[in-house]
Amino acid sequence: MIKHQLALVALRNRAITLSVCTTGSATLAATTTGYTRASGSFLTDGFVVGQEITPTGFAANTVGIITAVTALTMTVATARAVETSSAGRTIAVGLPALRAWENLAFTPTAGRWFVEEDYLPGPVAQITLGPLGQVETLPQYVLKVYGLANTSTAALFAMADALLALFPPRQGIVLTDSNVVIVNTSPAPYRGQLVQSTDGAWAVIPITVPCIVRSANTI
Repeated sequence: MIKHQLALVALRNRAITLSVCTTGSATLAATTTGYTRASGSFLTDGFVVGQEITPTGFAANTVGIITAVTALTMTVATARAVETSSAGRTIAVGLPALRAWENLAFTPTAGRWFVEEDYLPGPVAQITLGPLGQVETLPQYVLKVYGLANTSTAALFAMADALLALFPPRQGIVLTDSNVVIVNTSPAPYRGQLVQSTDGAWAVIPITVPCIVRSANTI
């Protein structure tokens, strides 16, 4: 039988690797209002207004929310310390750093993105004959991504698209006990409607990843 804790951890670990967009290693400068570059393009890299970015390679690597973006200039909501242009720096958008993992305490932070996780064990059926016949389990992994309200749809849609690409139909995820979680094809992973939270601070979009696991009946 499937061990649901192993499945949950494996699906979570895959989600953590999410990359929505990145500059890659680039020559970047920090200004009081954001970041600049002399070559390349923030737009071509996929950055849009409303995203929560994580800088690396700067003296100060505080996350920020994009309020405006052009090819060579990115403006964020909170002030930065000025840093002259230097190579080997990165700005990226991935899975939000604030994460409400299932059954762990979590309090949202105003002005920050976060993700909420749900794991549905799903129905179970024996699909081959015999007392130790093969068992099919249909769990679902659900990620609800909370972005900032009133910042258009582009940032949340980009996050949803990247998550769906990370969990394509037929993707196999090997568990530590050698069972394999396979992303289902019918239904395949899908996104829900974008809605605002009741307090009006966040907008949320759910991503559902239906899965299938076939394992030996050990009962």
